[in-house]
Amino acid sequence: MSQRILLAGGGTAGHIEPALAVADEIRKQSPTAVCEFLGTDGALEELLVPSRGYKLNIINKVVLPRTLNFPSLLFPIRLINSVIQAMRALKDIDLLIGFGGYVSASAYLAAFIKRVPIIIHEANAKPGWANRLGRNFAKIAAVNFENVRRDWPGAVLTGMPIKESISALSKLADPRSNQIKSLKTLGLSTDLPVVAIFGGSQGSLHINKVVAEALPRLKNVQIIHAVGIKNDLPQADTNYHPMPYFRDMAAIYSCADLLITRSGAVTCSELAAVGKFAILIPLPHGNGEQVDNADALAAKGAAIRVSDEDFSAEWLVANLNSALERAQRFKPAQTSENVNSAARIAELAFEVLGSKSKAGNSGND
Repeated sequence: MSQRILLAGGGTAGHIEPALAVADEIRKQSPTAVCEFLGTDGALEELLVPSRGYKLNIINKVVLPRTLNFPSLLFPIRLINSVIQAMRALKDIDLLIGFGGYVSASAYLAAFIKRVPIIIHEANAKPGWANRLGRNFAKIAAVNFENVRRDWPGAVLTGMPIKESISALSKLADPRSNQIKSLKTLGLSTDLPVVAIFGGSQGSLHINKVVAEALPRLKNVQIIHAVGIKNDLPQADTNYHPMPYFRDMAAIYSCADLLITRSGAVTCSELAAVGKFAILIPLPHGNGEQVDNADALAAKGAAIRVSDEDFSAEWLVANLNSALERAQRFKPAQTSENVNSAARIAELAFEVLGSKSKAGNSGND
């Protein structure tokens, strides 16, 4: 009988892409295993998950209220409703793997009620509330940062699962030939440097505004810019190529000489894996984990960190050429250890499934 695994993590690519990388690896290690996903309506997972060949189960999004007001009083009711929906999605499921985000808290509670074993993966140096909750129920907590492993006794340091097509870039015998191929695929010239700009999977209105203001003063450079799937698409120009979303990040990393982006855990792990230099603009809100992520790369000489407040058209015009020069001189000391993370989490999944199977068999003797 096929083993059935539900992967929960939605809302942003930072939750979805690691889950997809693990699902791909599970399917690679055991072609008979069935992976499904849990997500929310109208979110990025509706674009990414079905296109990779996986079933997506939809539940209501539940956001933890940060202030006390009338809508926040409805939070318990919304959470209970979402848990009930997650319980339906867990029918005939043998294992839940959660990656944080809007859907994971409901999934963890539902799995606990239904006695479905849980593995969680925490990507950030400062864990979010969903994974702090899920850790109490999980068989295994896989983590990306050593400080979280120290704080969570028994946690397994796996690093960040990234897409195989991206991790493969670090193993290319001839990166320049692959870069030229990617440039031609994207309709870009091989004669000018390429700067790839994206404000996370949802885009960033602030970064988009800065780019629009700086464009008339940016010379001798090609810019590819993901503005966000829900934002208006700007007018393209000879050396400016806007698009809603970067669907093929391997091609983007391959062709880009410099990247300008937020410093989410997935993005920073991918940058480390492919050995690319970046300008990093941490989100100005949240737990502050994006500042830590950016500083970790900056300390290795792999990035320039600039605050969201300081990142302006004037800053970009003044610093872009020097950043490009640093990017061209940058030589990563070594490739990231994250390249095997998806395989390690898949192995942990089969270990849990194996122990569950043994426990079930012993109960029938």
